[in-house]
Amino acid sequence: MKSSSLLILALASGTLAAQDAPQLDGRFQVFAEMSRPAAIVVAQPSGTNVVDQPKRQVGMGFRFMGELSSAPGYYYELGGMFDASSNFTYNSTYGNFTNAQVTDSYWSLGAAYLAKFGDRMTLGAHLEARGEYLRLSGEVDLPSQAPGQQNASTTYLRPWVRGSFDYTFTGIGQTKHPFIGVDGSIALMKTTQTGTPDFSTGNVDGRSLRALAPKASAALYAGVRF
Repeated sequence: MKSSSLLILALASGTLAAQDAPQLDGRFQVFAEMSRPAAIVVAQPSGTNVVDQPKRQVGMGFRFMGELSSAPGYYYELGGMFDASSNFTYNSTYGNFTNAQVTDSYWSLGAAYLAKFGDRMTLGAHLEARGEYLRLSGEVDLPSQAPGQQNASTTYLRPWVRGSFDYTFTGIGQTKHPFIGVDGSIALMKTTQTGTPDFSTGNVDGRSLRALAPKASAALYAGVRF
């Protein structure tokens, strides 16, 4: 996701927070999210599938949550994740893909319900739409061919479900309360691959790129309640 888009989301979040009544719960958090692109077929020599999967990747992001005045315990969410990248791993008879890199970023908009256990612990159920930006770059070396320079990208709008658990510490002053937490997310939609990407020209089709998109992720986060 471009930095300008994340900045716009952050400014919008601040405006919405200013409109909330003082007694409502507002949260701002930063997170480190780990995911892994899916495996795809990268070559089909003599009808045999050669499958490769990029390594795990970690991206940093932020999220703002605001409690709804008409429905206590329910929240709206705005957020996004900056670029997370990793390389393919296959390097053998049918080519060297280890210099090709997959990058994923996203913005998100969603809703959540947070069940509070006392004043400190919260268990959350979240439903969000993620606008994902997927990019393939780098170089693929194929047998008896010049290296294929990769430069392809696509966008992907998908619904995700996420579960979270966090713990709030003693407040800073009377209004700010730091917290830490963990969450796990699962994509509710997945694109299947229908053909073999053409790495020789770098013109990898959008469907193959979307088939690379992660199916799940996990994150650690920390933030402040106000």
